[in-house]
Amino acid sequence: MKRRLLAKVMCPCCWNKFTPTETLFLATHPEERGDELLGPDEPRRFLPTRFTPAGEAIDPRGFPSTRLACPRCHLPFPSDILERMPLILSLAGMPASGKTFFLASAMWQLRQVLPRDFRISFQDADAFINRPLAANEERLFLSDTPDRAVALDKTELEGGDAFAVQLTAGVTSFLPRPYIFTLRPRDGHLNGASRERLTYHFCLYDNAGEHYLPGADTPAAPGTRHLSEARVLMFMFDPLQDARFRAKLRGVSRDPQLDLPIRGMRQDTLLTELTNRVRAAGGATTGTRIKRPIFLLIAKSDAWAPLVPDIDLATEPHIPAGDAGRVGLLDRDRITMVSTRLRELLGEIAPEIVAAVEDGFERVIYLPVSSTGGAPSMDPDTGLLKVCPSSLHPHWVTVPFTYALARYSTHLVGFTKPESGTTDDRFEVVEDSSHGA
Repeated sequence: MKRRLLAKVMCPCCWNKFTPTETLFLATHPEERGDELLGPDEPRRFLPTRFTPAGEAIDPRGFPSTRLACPRCHLPFPSDILERMPLILSLAGMPASGKTFFLASAMWQLRQVLPRDFRISFQDADAFINRPLAANEERLFLSDTPDRAVALDKTELEGGDAFAVQLTAGVTSFLPRPYIFTLRPRDGHLNGASRERLTYHFCLYDNAGEHYLPGADTPAAPGTRHLSEARVLMFMFDPLQDARFRAKLRGVSRDPQLDLPIRGMRQDTLLTELTNRVRAAGGATTGTRIKRPIFLLIAKSDAWAPLVPDIDLATEPHIPAGDAGRVGLLDRDRITMVSTRLRELLGEIAPEIVAAVEDGFERVIYLPVSSTGGAPSMDPDTGLLKVCPSSLHPHWVTVPFTYALARYSTHLVGFTKPESGTTDDRFEVVEDSSHGA
């Protein structure tokens, strides 16, 4: 089948832009080992000059190859990237804010919610690239000992969460691992007959909180350069690492995180640094408000829910597709109402967070997220916070992603129409995308 390739492709690992004809392939012959950028254990990269009748590249020793790599960083990427630019989402937040648990919970819940409620297939675009995140999903949700508490490793500046590449001779750069997913309508979706035309990719980036410290973005660790390409930004605010929230929660929450030392960095400082990097990447001047939306995710909502007893933080704002010939919808009025209420809460307790995010961005959506649905336990032997897989009940973790689909995809997910007079002008109003293709 003839493929329609993009004129310019963007590498999801180093964000280099190149033409499809510059794409490298990974040699498959066992003796074709060693790469000048990635080390002696990696398959050799090569620019093909010969192809099989099926369109497979032929490596220097005559073996067919289908795995692609970037001509700049030599890191592999899914072949579909040649045909479709991905929707890039970037997640930031301070260390121990819960980003790792959030991503594992959100991706697992999307695998359930999108097929069931929205009639959308959600799959790994490249199982090798996504493996660390998939392993966390399995540890939390597919354990064969679900009553045994488990912990997740934090995201690191270097190591398994990043690729080590010598982009400059003698200088090792650490590039964040992208997590890439493919989405397309299924049978029963209103546009199920247009599967190929309505296929999309999510490209998701997570960074260690230390990446957002002032001065941390260097040629050796250009870990947040994806911010310049991201269509959607997410910042995770952790109330349990804020002394003012802690004071209000003592006596109403038994979460052991309330007794841990607060990390030595202010969350509004990280948020301001994120804003400045996005501005710099786009060539904007200081003080310019960024037009891209940002989700201010207020983490660990199961712990601070008693502070807002007037709103339901557990029930998802999804309206399932139901009968064939429909699409799933997001309850826009409910999301706006919850967002407005959480803005008020932050304004009362941590007003500098509201000031920082609204000074930087034109569109802010405040969302509650609970990656576990309950408090973790402290392992006395290791000092690690752990959770029992059998007790996990995540809340609202899929909403930033389904919202992004409704906003940026065509004809996959829709919004309910807002009631007259209920739309807050701080939030983006988007046209209902639930009509047919």
